[in-house]
Amino acid sequence: MEYILLVVIFVPLMVSIFLNSISKFLNERLTTFVTINGALLSFSISLFMFGALLLDKFKPISLNLFTWIPNPDISFEFLLDGLSGTMMLLVTGLGLVIQIFSTSYMSGDPRFVKYFVYFNFFVFSMLLLVMSSNFLVMFFGWELVGLSSYFLISFWSEKKEAAKAGNKAFVLNRIGDFGFLIALMMILNTFDTFTFKKIFEATLLNQPDNLDIILIFLMIGAFGKSAQLPLFSWLPDAMEGPTPASALIHAATMVTAGVFMLVRVSPLLQFSEITSILVISIGLITALVSAFAAINQDDIKKVLAYSTISQLGFMFIAIGAGAYVAAIFHLVTHAFFKALLFLGAGAVIHEMHHEQNIQKMGGLKKKMPFTAAMMGIGTLAISGIPPLAGFWSKDEILASVFSKGGIYYGFWLLSLLAAFLTAFYMGRHWLLIFHKDPTTDIENVHEAPKMMTRPLLLLGMFSIFIGFINTPFFHGLEKVLHYTLIDVEVTHLPEGITVVILALLSIGAGFTGLGVAYLIYIVDIFSYFKFEIPFTKEVKDLSYNVLYLNKIGNQIFVQVPKSLARKTAVLIDGLIIDGFVNGVSSLFYKSSKTISVTQSGLVRNYVVYFGFFLLLLISIFIATPLIIL
Repeated sequence: MEYILLVVIFVPLMVSIFLNSISKFLNERLTTFVTINGALLSFSISLFMFGALLLDKFKPISLNLFTWIPNPDISFEFLLDGLSGTMMLLVTGLGLVIQIFSTSYMSGDPRFVKYFVYFNFFVFSMLLLVMSSNFLVMFFGWELVGLSSYFLISFWSEKKEAAKAGNKAFVLNRIGDFGFLIALMMILNTFDTFTFKKIFEATLLNQPDNLDIILIFLMIGAFGKSAQLPLFSWLPDAMEGPTPASALIHAATMVTAGVFMLVRVSPLLQFSEITSILVISIGLITALVSAFAAINQDDIKKVLAYSTISQLGFMFIAIGAGAYVAAIFHLVTHAFFKALLFLGAGAVIHEMHHEQNIQKMGGLKKKMPFTAAMMGIGTLAISGIPPLAGFWSKDEILASVFSKGGIYYGFWLLSLLAAFLTAFYMGRHWLLIFHKDPTTDIENVHEAPKMMTRPLLLLGMFSIFIGFINTPFFHGLEKVLHYTLIDVEVTHLPEGITVVILALLSIGAGFTGLGVAYLIYIVDIFSYFKFEIPFTKEVKDLSYNVLYLNKIGNQIFVQVPKSLARKTAVLIDGLIIDGFVNGVSSLFYKSSKTISVTQSGLVRNYVVYFGFFLLLLISIFIATPLIIL
């Protein structure tokens, strides 16, 4: 049974290799046939394996493929439990849906086959990451998703912006990965193994002295992959890649790898209070900063990119509060409604002839009513409006943080503010695209092809109903993760009327945010009452430029090191290294040039030179004994 896991993981890799090896002989129809059927096979087996887990009450299934090094214990092994099974379904299921959308969206692209080569390679890499049973296999998948993400971000590398975005994502992810790598070295040195189960069992018996340091370095790795401060600026730039790739990689799966990893190591994390405080603090700051940044973005995809960063911040807030089930719950619901929003944005971009500025749109609900309705569902879901999926998961995070009490009341209040901002900027996003009067000619705009709208319908249905898997009345996901978190102290919802009051406040924040967006961008209430808010321009500039964090970071970490490197090159390379080499060569050149005048070719001169040096030698011969005596 466990060997079927290999089929799930390696089918996308085989599809990728197959497409790449015969790409010259494939047209779009054959490529579509191969890639869709490969994705369907992988998803079908994933569904079968998840069903087998369900029947066995989610008892873990492990497979030790081979032992690489017996001492220390380093093996190539895989694990299927509730956590990895949930991620497996997400990756293969959304991979299938988004590939169907991609076949229409990417049609006509000269590198159509290459896109699906990279896409399937990413799916394989992500499955390798989430199905790992030890840190080593996880790290292999971790690095490969970074590589495949680089391929897809810079897919249109003929555009300068896309090439730069790919490089930026690659470099910033390497910073986080360096932290992860240090943590792995410390783990092997401390536990003499990479296997999760053995490490967790050893920690439950006796926590090592360096556990806090190990977890802080793991946290750095998670922040890099999941685009948290200060390693977040690569994600908005990554929108230069194809929109369907953004939907899968930069919204639903890869960027949640950091969340997945921290939940996986929750048996360790529960013993480190300092790491938990750091995780919740940075998650909260990231959620607020990115939500503030999204308010004044005009690129249809960048709004969603900053929204993704903010929602990832909510997941880290949950992890920091010990609400690991809530974190995975929000990961699942976010995957569906954010994929819906990205694919909806892709449909709009496709029909608007690749126009991405939402200020140049408006009135599209008449031309694209189905897309407008589906993106409306996604907007309501992410805003936390019941009974859509986002309400249940975001409300569980907020309530779980509140239930911790003490300092966590402050975290809860600021998280509620982030929820309000989410509803506000997403309301603005939808209203400017679909409701506000058109600012450009949209006569030739029409609904997207069926291969684009059908995936939207499926994702829209999930965005409505997927939240019911883990409500206060049915703890389905908690049962799925039971064995994963069996030795972990998990924060739960408060009891009694408190949870109802918290839910009402959360709903109020969502409706208020949407209402304020309508009043500002449709009613134009400030112009109506002839009221001006002071410092509006300055606040807008701060929002649009993300508090100037990107410019400050570029100045400190790019321009200053570049200037120092150039000055160092002039000093060390130019003056010292080149100066020494050039000085020696110059000395020999000048001395040889001076001596060369003696080479006149005249015999009489040579006789004179011979006589002179002969007398000199005789003089030295005679003078030496006298000096000695």
